[in-house]
Amino acid sequence: MKDGRIRVLMMVPNLRVSSGVTNFAMNYYRNVDHDKVLIDFVTLSYVDSPYIDEVRSNGSEVYFLGPLLERPVKHIKLAKKVIAEHDYDIIHDNIILKSLPIMKYAKKKVPVRILHSHAINLGETGLKEKINRLLLPMLIKKANCYTACSSVAGKAMFGDKDFTVIPNIIDTDDYVFDEAKREQVRANENVTKKYVIGTVGRLAEAKNPLFAVDVMEQVLKRRGDVEYWWIGSGPLDEQTKKCIEEKGLSDRVRMLGSRDDLKDLYHAMDVFFLPSKGEGFGLACIEAEASGLPCVCSNNFPSEVNITGDVQFIPLEKEISLWADAIIGSLDKNVDRLSANKILRESRYSRAGSGSSLTDFYEGLLNAGDKG
Repeated sequence: MKDGRIRVLMMVPNLRVSSGVTNFAMNYYRNVDHDKVLIDFVTLSYVDSPYIDEVRSNGSEVYFLGPLLERPVKHIKLAKKVIAEHDYDIIHDNIILKSLPIMKYAKKKVPVRILHSHAINLGETGLKEKINRLLLPMLIKKANCYTACSSVAGKAMFGDKDFTVIPNIIDTDDYVFDEAKREQVRANENVTKKYVIGTVGRLAEAKNPLFAVDVMEQVLKRRGDVEYWWIGSGPLDEQTKKCIEEKGLSDRVRMLGSRDDLKDLYHAMDVFFLPSKGEGFGLACIEAEASGLPCVCSNNFPSEVNITGDVQFIPLEKEISLWADAIIGSLDKNVDRLSANKILRESRYSRAGSGSSLTDFYEGLLNAGDKG
């Protein structure tokens, strides 16, 4: 340990504000004692984000390797350089598979190499899943410690190997329901006389946006006082927009893209909805609960996200009408939004004590000696 601090290289795909993996890392980063643990970040691509300045203002650095498949030579060269020029004690890989080059170099120099599972699948399509399953053993051999956001995510990636669950956390204080903020946001978004159903997630196959639009089509036919927001962006932006236009829903379904005021938008919502095809954990659901929202989600979420008791899990194979019934029923729930936040604040998913728990975990790994 240089200068008495544990030096960690935290690997995330990017520092996008709307990224669940990024928010996992940032939530822990904000709560560690930076006099004890120095955490630098390495990403696959540059995305304009306030997190970059936040990290650098704390004395940490951010490295951008560039996309592996588009610029492999440059990516590999930079990966080697980052490891060679710094004395990291720990590398914490939250990327998986596209991290192979940097993990290869880390194996020669970094004592503790953590592989962290955030999902129950390894690809957004069946073909990608098969290819990545073939590559995964190579990456597993380069790591010597395995962690996951939930038990189901750990078993999906590591099988019978031992792993440690590091729960996703949030700053529950940031999500305390604020009626004045709600009215302000709703006025700004021109929904003062409407119910708002909201989804937060990347517009990608795993989040199932086209199915979500099909469900909302039924909801909107039955309720004229509802508007639907999707907050987030991704590879299915254009396809989803086209689907909305073809269904004639453009005036009542809004794609808000990636937003840096997400916490305020939760206040304006009335129901959270996300029919994911697969979730390693589902941090957005936790955020929604902390804001006091009833949630309607697929049963592909791990059951432990139902902290407040106001999460309904529905199988994707159920009729769309059943989904619409659940969402409409949730609009009429009388949820105590402040009490819901208190429940989250007292759970293991609150930031309270999270910084010291991560530090203790890192120290334990280093004190265990050479793990190979």
